[in-house]
Amino acid sequence: MGNSRLILAVNGSLMIILGLSFWAFPDFFTLAMFPNIEKNNEALNVAIALRKNMGAGCVFIGTLIFWCQNSPKFIAQKLLYCSGFGFFLLVAALLEVRISGQAQVPILILVFFVVMALSSIYVASRRFQK
Repeated sequence: MGNSRLILAVNGSLMIILGLSFWAFPDFFTLAMFPNIEKNNEALNVAIALRKNMGAGCVFIGTLIFWCQNSPKFIAQKLLYCSGFGFFLLVAALLEVRISGQAQVPILILVFFVVMALSSIYVASRRFQK
């Protein structure tokens, strides 16, 4: 697990899967976070469109991370630091949304991004890697 290229491949793959899930099942994710908008078609349609855009963004980020796995080690480490910081920003934003009551962000998503952030920063900080 001390290989920065491996973590880039894993994180990229997971982001692509998450993005494809947002795109394929936008209704599910929207209603999980905003259960009270089911009867408001206009709000539901806007939320579904935003969920699909989030999915496309996740696939975009995941593809970038995945394709960078063949980078030299020092670049892979920098990418891991950067992505780890970005995942922590996502966690902070999702926590703020959850705590403020704006949406019911699933704990699993928070844990998912925390694990990705910690693994990215941990591996990037290892001096000697394979």
